[in-house]
Order: sequence, then C-alpha cells, then structure tokens
Amino acid sequence: MLKRVVMLIVLGLFLAVSALSFSAERVVKLENAYVDDKGIVYVIGEKAPFTGIVENYKVPPISEGDSVLEGKIPFKNGVMEGYSKLYYPSGKLASVATFKNGKVEGIQKDYYENGKIKREISHKNGLVDGVSKLYYPNGKVQNEITHKKGIPDGVSKTYYENGKLLAEVTYKNGIEVGIQKDYYENGKLKVELPYKNGVVDGLAKVYYPTGKLMLEENYKNDQLDEIVKRYDESGKIISEEFYKNGNKIK
Repeated sequence: MLKRVVMLIVLGLFLAVSALSFSAERVVKLENAYVDDKGIVYVIGEKAPFTGIVENYKVPPISEGDSVLEGKIPFKNGVMEGYSKLYYPSGKLASVATFKNGKVEGIQKDYYENGKIKREISHKNGLVDGVSKLYYPNGKVQNEITHKKGIPDGVSKTYYENGKLLAEVTYKNGIEVGIQKDYYENGKLKVELPYKNGVVDGLAKVYYPTGKLMLEENYKNDQLDEIVKRYDESGKIISEEFYKNGNKIK
C-alpha cells in the first residue's frame, strides 16, 4: 500500500513538473523576432537563438487559390523543431507538419477549409521523398507521385474526380521517360505520348472515345518529324501531312 502511495506521489510530481514546463514555454509574436542571414531566428534585441513558440507565423500561398496561413511554430536554438500547426484566417486547421533541426520530417498534411484532406506530402531530411498525394474536395485522390530526394522518380498517376484514371507518366531522375498515357473518363485510352530523356520522341497516338485510332504523329526531339496521319472512326485515312524538324513540308 505504501509503495503504491509513493508511486502516485512521484507520478503526481512528474505531471506537475511537465505541466509547469509546458506552461512556461516562451511565446513571442512574429513581429518581435527576426531571421539572420543563416536562417536562424532571434528575438529582437537578444543574442541567443530563440527557443520557444513564434505566434502569428505567416506562410504564403503554396498554389493559386490558397490563402495566407498563420500559426504557432516551435523553435529550438533558432530553427524549427517539433510539431507545427497552421490555420486559415477563419481559424480552421490548414496544415500540420513535424520539423527536425529545421527540416520537415515525415508526412505533412494540408487540409481544405471544410476539414477534408487536401495534400499528403512525404518528407525525409527536409526533401520530398516517398509517395505524395493530392486530393479533390470530395476526398478522392487527384494525383499521386513518388519522389526520391526531392526529385520525381517513378510512376505519377492523375485521376478524375470520380476516381477513374486520367493519366499516368513515369519519371526517372526528374524527367519523363517511356509512354505517357491519358484516358477518357469512360476508361478508354485517349493519348499515347512517347518520352525520351524528358522530350517527346517517337510515335504518338490519339484515339476516339470509342477506342478507334484518330491520329498518328511522329516526333523527334520534341518536334513533329515525318508523316502525320488522321483517321475517321471507321479507320479510313482522311489526311496525311509531312514534317521535318517541326516544319510542315508542302
């Protein structure tokens, strides 16, 4: 019984100290802090790098249509460290991320103002690394792409809002390779676009929604080259044109 009482006292002291430490964590407003030329945050008038929470921290829009976000960001010795949250002007949660020694680590999650997930971005050592996803407001995946050390590497897939595949393309060391394929919403193949070292090179094909061939174009180093054929839906050739280095030959 005595042992149990002692354990409860110790636990109580631990919780009290933890609560005191948390409540005593220093908080400053953004206007009272500054960043030096090495990216280290200081409180104005102080020589030691700041440790604590910066309030009113503002983040500019990531993409067109986004809002300026504001939140409380944790710092340790002048660099971001710990779990951060950003909010819309309405007060709704906009983004959460974990920082380690000033770099984002793990999954950053961004949200629409209605609370649904908008983006999941995988980070490692401050670089985008792993599978990242972009979502429609209805919660369906819009795009998924794999990065290695900040560079696209692997298959990227884009989807229609109903969840059906819209397009897929393969990246290697940040450049497109292989055949990019685009699809109609009915699932039929729409376009086949050949890539070589990041440029269109080879025979490209466009299809009717029925699946019948509509167009064939030859590319060389991103320019039309040789014959271009157009077909009607019965498969009959309706026109032929010839190109050289992107220029039509009369």
